[in-house]
Amino acid sequence: MKKLLYISLASLAVFFGSCSQDEFADAYRDPSTVTTTTVPKQFAGFMKINYEDVIPSYWNYFTVLRSTSLTYTQAHGFTNTPGRYIPGAATVYRWDRYYRFITQYRELEKVMASLPAAEQADNRIFTIASTIYLFDHTSKMIDNFGDIPFSEAGKISMTGGAYSNALAKYDNQTELYTMMLDQLKAFSTELNTITLSAKVNTEFKNQDLINKGDLVMWKNYCNSLRLKLLNRVSAVPAFTARANTEMAAIIAEGKLVDENSENIAFRVYNQNSDTGLNSSGFQDALESWPNNIAPKAMIDHMNTNLDPRKPWLFEPGANASGVYTGLDPAIASSASQDLLITDGKLAIYNRSVISRNKWLPGTLINAAEVNLILAEYYSRSGNAATAKTHFEKAIRQSIEYYVRLGDKADVVTWKPAVEPTAAEIDAYILKINFAGALTPAAQLQLIAFQKYIHYNIMQADESWAEQRRLKLPALTFLDDETSSIRKTPPTRWTYPGSESVYNTANYNAVKANDNLSTKIFWDVK
Repeated sequence: MKKLLYISLASLAVFFGSCSQDEFADAYRDPSTVTTTTVPKQFAGFMKINYEDVIPSYWNYFTVLRSTSLTYTQAHGFTNTPGRYIPGAATVYRWDRYYRFITQYRELEKVMASLPAAEQADNRIFTIASTIYLFDHTSKMIDNFGDIPFSEAGKISMTGGAYSNALAKYDNQTELYTMMLDQLKAFSTELNTITLSAKVNTEFKNQDLINKGDLVMWKNYCNSLRLKLLNRVSAVPAFTARANTEMAAIIAEGKLVDENSENIAFRVYNQNSDTGLNSSGFQDALESWPNNIAPKAMIDHMNTNLDPRKPWLFEPGANASGVYTGLDPAIASSASQDLLITDGKLAIYNRSVISRNKWLPGTLINAAEVNLILAEYYSRSGNAATAKTHFEKAIRQSIEYYVRLGDKADVVTWKPAVEPTAAEIDAYILKINFAGALTPAAQLQLIAFQKYIHYNIMQADESWAEQRRLKLPALTFLDDETSSIRKTPPTRWTYPGSESVYNTANYNAVKANDNLSTKIFWDVK
């Protein structure tokens, strides 16, 4: 299968640097000369092109997350260097990759539209599955940037290569969320009755890189994504009633990712696969900077409450005599923090279970995440008992999740020798004491902290969105007094500078909001 690499006009300058418009025209391949593809192959190409945004990889963690979401959420320990709250080039990299991704989706639409009506109907599952996956990543782009080019983005080949006819407008973020929720709801209903021909069933199983053609898992993925997005907008007045009604309906249907065996992820099956779907670059991404230092807030909680996840997520520093210590973000001098890092007394992310584990999955939706959402939903609905049930279930699932990551560890040097006992897990849950949190506000503090621990570095985008939305956990950040642009963690990323240069008219429509202080629409607290 040959990959189609048409570039969205929204990301032209990212790809071509400082080229002139004449050079852009010369750089494009004539769409009529591109090797043709099929719906199943284009579906697989679409899913694979952004796998490094999902599977732990060097590119995503070192070039994007290290200096943005991981720092803004204190998922790792970081030094207080000047300019640490300015996203910088990370926005360019993420922007470019997303628009390569959506361009592949447009090619799938194009190939599908070229088929006779009967064949389009027969291949319908490829449209449903690809759009669910597209919306998952599109929601992350909205959560980072706000308004983005979407409805007109990625269509360069549909204009015969005329880039000037494919300049993409920015779609309103609230309207995009509404559209995604509408379509996901329709897909959920359609997945109840869809049937596949023998031919399409075989092709779908062979090309589906996530769920291997399992329609039940696609249904669970669709509903769990709906649940997450509905929860994220639940405090926005225009969405509150819809969020409560539809979340209740999803829960009643019971088609959700509810157990770890149902987790939705890119899984690594073969280290030598020519697909390249593995996390082999994760070690350098975390250890070479270093990017794997334990954060103080998380370690302090684990020490105080005897969190069974601690030795599976972290290991003590080489010179720490077995004591787990996290890097304090309140230390003013980056030089002082550097000394703490180099003296070997700070805890780091476990090398066996995490950074040197080449079998790490690329998480999309998992059971602990879903049950923490359910705990939040029931808490704000006034049902503390059911909230407690889901809260405690989520903790058990999170512990199980990280313990099981160690099953296929490539290097076992730092892997704990003994798994947590039922008594240890029960003791931790009792110490957290959800029942003692007598108000929804107190319950939300506990839920938010468990999200912080469970997401850690593994789901950095989700963690940053949730921390901005909830303003919890209440983490301490030292102001960057050296910066005249941003002294505290931002509330969104800014658009790449290329947008103002090459997509000028459309960019000007959103220019007023293009700063690090504008909130995403669901950020209403």
